[in-house]
Amino acid sequence: MLRWRLAILVLALASLAVPSPAVSKDGPETSRQQMLKLVAEPLLDDALAKRPASFYGPDNLYEYMDGAADIFVLYGVRQMVHVDLRAKAAEITLDVFDMGSPDAAFGMYAAERSPDFQYIAIGAEGYEYEGMLNFLQDRYYVKLLGFGDGANAMLAKLARELSARIGTNSTFPALLSKLPAEHRKPHSEQYIPANALGHPFLAPAYMVAYAHGDQESKLLVTVARDEADAGQRLKQLELHFKKTGQCEPAPDFGAEAVRGSNSFEGNAIAEAKGRYLILLLNPGKDSEQLLRNVATSLQ
Repeated sequence: MLRWRLAILVLALASLAVPSPAVSKDGPETSRQQMLKLVAEPLLDDALAKRPASFYGPDNLYEYMDGAADIFVLYGVRQMVHVDLRAKAAEITLDVFDMGSPDAAFGMYAAERSPDFQYIAIGAEGYEYEGMLNFLQDRYYVKLLGFGDGANAMLAKLARELSARIGTNSTFPALLSKLPAEHRKPHSEQYIPANALGHPFLAPAYMVAYAHGDQESKLLVTVARDEADAGQRLKQLELHFKKTGQCEPAPDFGAEAVRGSNSFEGNAIAEAKGRYLILLLNPGKDSEQLLRNVATSLQ
């Protein structure tokens, strides 16, 4: 699962001129001051910063994260504040990423999570895994790492304090709430800002997995600029399938729907509805109802 997500992200490393969610207009210095307030002492009782907070931006994040920085830059990271804490016998590393928008923060958070993690109720969502506690809230992605006696309890307390300081928008992107909940695989939602499935014309997009028995389908919803742009993107998708496999009308799914297949994407059904391009990969027996429900919910 993690390998599959990384493959998608590698395909998305090219920057593209595509519509994107609203991004905070705060300048770098304003963002820095806001982040300093988030990590201002005291964060925890008996916890002290080992040194002053340090900041990294898209130009030098690699100095802190090495190869992992590219994906954060892809998702639009504005800057990150890093703090090392000592709390009694525990050592804690605190990293807060300002991703510029709630959608970008969700996308980066979702790219690093796994269904195998232990999920907790904090912010919009959070999880714990092997001395790590990460969570998403508003435009911030918070990553905590601890070791030593009492570290797990300290991480939980620190996460609650940071969540309270952020204080707003403890929800997932609004579009995800419109998609059908029935048969949705838990923690499968993603946001892909560029080159969704390797195609520039499919981004930005939200992707969710649905399971019907042993069959898993993936639903991709592309957010176009307007209805005409969505129609143009559907034509590009049709052309892609015709070049790499086959594509034909799918009137049983809708007047403008198409059914395509090739050796890379496999079987797929797609249609344009309003400003959205809806694509279902590996459709199953309930695909017609799923697409109908998606199209209705996005109106």
